[in-house]
Amino acid sequence: MSTVDALERLPLFRGVPRASLAELVQLAPPVHFGLGELIFQQGDAAATAMLVVNGRLAAIVGDRTVGEIRGGEIVGETALFASGRTRSATVKAMETTTCLSVSRQLLAAAALNPALVAIEEHLLGTLARRIRSTNLTVQKVWKEEDPGVATGAAPAAPKGNLRDRFMSIFGGGR
Repeated sequence: MSTVDALERLPLFRGVPRASLAELVQLAPPVHFGLGELIFQQGDAAATAMLVVNGRLAAIVGDRTVGEIRGGEIVGETALFASGRTRSATVKAMETTTCLSVSRQLLAAAALNPALVAIEEHLLGTLARRIRSTNLTVQKVWKEEDPGVATGAAPAAPKGNLRDRFMSIFGGGR
């Protein structure tokens, strides 16, 4: 199956003309990764994101797998919005995987291509879901730290270092 055929099957590109997908593949040639191959290393400079065409990736912070990325999903998207950032996670291929490398320049150069418009819309939805998930996790940890927050009761005595608890969930250095 060609990369264009695989892209046509992704819900992200439903309704996008095949010619636009073919142009996307020319602008962002497919990158192939084998099982266990490193895509991004936590702490490295971040300049591109990867759109998974098919296969499966794992996002790892420290020694904890924090997410799986499958066909139609984007990983490393912060690089598209915040220059000068570093990777917040290591990303490895969990099986043979094909991706398209997405850069700021790609998004700017072909802004009228319906396939790229679909990617931009998908990015916004992805960011909104991740922000919502992070907010829910922060609320959960906050409530565990101080159960009075949820009930309106008097604050409980601190049970540990909240910063360390957040770092154990989200990763990060000191």
